Amino acid sequence: MERIDTHCHLEAAAFGDDLDEVVRHALANGVTGIVAVGVSPVDFGDQCRAMAHARAVGVSAWGAFGTHPWWSDRVDIDQALAGLEHQWQSAERPIAVGEIGLDFAQPGLDADVQNALFPAQLDWAGERDLPVILHERKSADRLLYWLRRHRHAGGVVHGFTGSQQQAEGFIEQGFYLGVGGAITHPGAHRMHRMMRELPLDALVLETDAPNQPGHAHRGERNLPGYLSENLDSLAELRGMEPEELLERVNRNTRRLFKDRLGYNAAP
Repeated sequence: MERIDTHCHLEAAAFGDDLDEVVRHALANGVTGIVAVGVSPVDFGDQCRAMAHARAVGVSAWGAFGTHPWWSDRVDIDQALAGLEHQWQSAERPIAVGEIGLDFAQPGLDADVQNALFPAQLDWAGERDLPVILHERKSADRLLYWLRRHRHAGGVVHGFTGSQQQAEGFIEQGFYLGVGGAITHPGAHRMHRMMRELPLDALVLETDAPNQPGHAHRGERNLPGYLSENLDSLAELRGMEPEELLERVNRNTRRLFKDRLGYNAAP
């Protein structure tokens, strides 16, 4: 059965020396597909080359492109939208726009700049019926404010840190929640409670590799091959067999990205 990591940064410098080995490790651990998520148009070329590497090893790879809020002081709106349009016109068309969003926890970021960049990218995605991959840190209410006022095609909230009420607000807007390594930490009691109680039809699996490693890999770089550990933790919380849970989550992933996972399958 397919296992798709819905959020991985394949072009990251942490994978620069051994990307082929990282992808082989993922394949050996059952990962059949990776959504490579971008952070800046400066890196879109590297992202596309990394996806080509993954496909050559035998893992399907798809691209989401966008300007991350951490880049909001280095990439203006015109540059961000021009980068998206370039990808839209290229052979490596996006299946989603991301990673975009708001971050009110990271020091030194201008909230006003973020609040201009995010809705501009959201509008661009909405005009093309593309889902968005959201970055959310201390910003759930403001993200929901924009989503309720702008056309969008749904998406996924990556690395969600908000409350259950906020999670339900995103689900009402047609969004899924990405389940990553945080679920494997024994002390993540609030996260565990939410993941038991939220609708299973609103959850997808992710790693955020090389970032946010799970409990067994603290202090190490995260790998897409660790996706199964997140699956196993979620299955235990839900009282389900991993393969039964995976079948449900796969349906969610297909709905999230619509029919676009037919693009760029591995040879």
